[in-house]
Amino acid sequence: MRDGKIIVARLWPKYGGDIPSRTPVICGINPQKYETICIYHTKNSDNPNVFEQNGKKVFYLTTKPSPGFFKFFAIFKLAMILRKQKVDIIHCHHHKSVVYGVIAGKLAGVPAIIAHVHGLGRTRNIRRKLLNLFIMPCIDKILAVGGAVKKDIIANNPTVKPERIINIGNSIDYGYYSQENFDRAAVRRKFNIPQDAFVFATAGRLAETKGQKFLIEAFAQVKKQIPNAFLLLAGAGELKDELEKQVITLGCKDSVGFPGKVNNMPELYCAMDIFVLPSIAEGLPRGLMEAMAAGVICIASNAGGIPEILDNGKFGFLVEPRDVNSLCLAMLKAANLPGGEKTQMISAAREQIRKNFSHSIIIEKETKIYDTLIEEKIEHKKIKEAL
Repeated sequence: MRDGKIIVARLWPKYGGDIPSRTPVICGINPQKYETICIYHTKNSDNPNVFEQNGKKVFYLTTKPSPGFFKFFAIFKLAMILRKQKVDIIHCHHHKSVVYGVIAGKLAGVPAIIAHVHGLGRTRNIRRKLLNLFIMPCIDKILAVGGAVKKDIIANNPTVKPERIINIGNSIDYGYYSQENFDRAAVRRKFNIPQDAFVFATAGRLAETKGQKFLIEAFAQVKKQIPNAFLLLAGAGELKDELEKQVITLGCKDSVGFPGKVNNMPELYCAMDIFVLPSIAEGLPRGLMEAMAAGVICIASNAGGIPEILDNGKFGFLVEPRDVNSLCLAMLKAANLPGGEKTQMISAAREQIRKNFSHSIIIEKETKIYDTLIEEKIEHKKIKEAL
């Protein structure tokens, strides 16, 4: 502790610029009780660090990315920072940071160590499995982004006690995505969408795991029944050329748009009628939360943490991954949803996000975890001293 405050160090593999989904939560932790410092293995961007701009201490172990996994000098440098800053809790994001954080944390005598797992398949190879055998027992709490991620951690790490894993969920800035101050016609002009089009859209990396090829195939069938249907695939990735060829082959080139990466997503949500997330695998996708907060009817795959967000179909349509026919039927059903049912689903979905997946909820959960950990460590110290 320092000046009566609990010192929390957040550790990441690299700094590549601000991540809006992360910043409000960390900056929202009570500054009267907690002092948060931010540490990065490498600095990959010259963009100003928003945490530094918010008055937080920021450290970089190195400014030059280097090959290899273990860098002993970086581990010792990290340990020195942790000790000098009198860190009480080290909160590690992503696998490399967890490994470095555990070793440096033990060297520096940090009382509590947290690992934050952000998606599925993070124990995906033999090296990680072996490392986890030694690293996991040293971690006090493992925070999983969703129930599916928690199950994945348990399944792939048999030595980890399930009670040490907490489903902390994921979150968005509800107020930002629920805003309704956009000119729909102007936004459609901006993205070259016909004004009279019925727009299906998705957003995310153009990658196999996101399932866009199944959406395109389903859309080609939907187009036969909804002539003014239009499909928007926002995002960038290695599959762009392949997906563009698929669109041409299916004869719907003029009805599909590839706007690339979109920076102002609330604006794009305003232009669409139905949001589709056809992923094969997901943790707890923020894109789905954003669309629901924006008041867009949603269709998504029954994969990973998606059912957790949609409450098994209560707040949107669920389809099995890779099932083109089921996806097509869901798109047609959603497009023809009566006005009253549509309004009710949108309202209920928005409330689901506001109450369960907004930043304030995650801030409250993280604060409670920090408080509990410190209380446990203090009590453990008292018992040890008494013996």
